[in-house]
Amino acid sequence: MSSAPVRQVSSLFKIGRWSALAVGLSYGFFHARTLRNEAAARHIESEYSRKVALIEEAKKKYAESKSSNTGSSSEKFNFDDPNFDADKWAKHLESKFK
Repeated sequence: MSSAPVRQVSSLFKIGRWSALAVGLSYGFFHARTLRNEAAARHIESEYSRKVALIEEAKKKYAESKSSNTGSSSEKFNFDDPNFDADKWAKHLESKFK
């Protein structure tokens, strides 16, 4: 059995191959870091907008409760009146304690 002679690879080819590997790894590292930073910024922005939306919703509910409380509390019931409406009074209590 005779084996074929081993062919020598050029040093320029070896250097080029290792350089391409180093450039690819460097690019991958920096690109991944950029993507990670952008994702973190998007996450922070989405959390901020979620909190702002919650605050706006709480403000609306607070305003609704203030307006419903002021409108309902101005309603006075006279229990001694012969035309006293018990159903109206019950609905008032029901809406007050919801």
